Amino acid sequence: MSTPQPQNIEFSRDAQGRLVLVDAEGVRHVNVHPAKLFPLTEKDHWISIQSQGAREILCIEDPQSLPEPSRSLLLEALARRDFVPVIQVIHRIVRLADGHEWHVTTDRGDTSFEVETDESIQPLGHGRLVIMDRRNTRYLIPDIASLDRVSKRKLEHYY
Repeated sequence: MSTPQPQNIEFSRDAQGRLVLVDAEGVRHVNVHPAKLFPLTEKDHWISIQSQGAREILCIEDPQSLPEPSRSLLLEALARRDFVPVIQVIHRIVRLADGHEWHVTTDRGDTSFEVETDESIQPLGHGRLVIMDRRNTRYLIPDIASLDRVSKRKLEHYY
């Protein structure tokens, strides 16, 4: 993994709309994919750029340091790839024999999902929680304090 200077790399789109990276050595990498790295508390930093075969090509510490239009292209690709429903209301949490079933409203509508253990609910700092369901889908509560009183009470048992 390398962390080149942002001014030495460039992102563009090819005729098929795929993201293209020209690295510091001038090598053109077609159909690259950005991926956020851990920790999740640093959601705006540390982006891995991966080849079509999921091999890391380079790592960008701060995408904001990229010049335009590369910065916009990278952030747009991240937004398309980053599917994290935001929980707005917790309707109920039902105990199962091997976990819990959550019934919630997200920014994408009503849904339910199963959570195996309390360890699947992780604080991210600054009042944020991430919940990982059995299918490894992450759900985000960006601000516990902004939840309604009933949702907060249902959540208290788990964090």
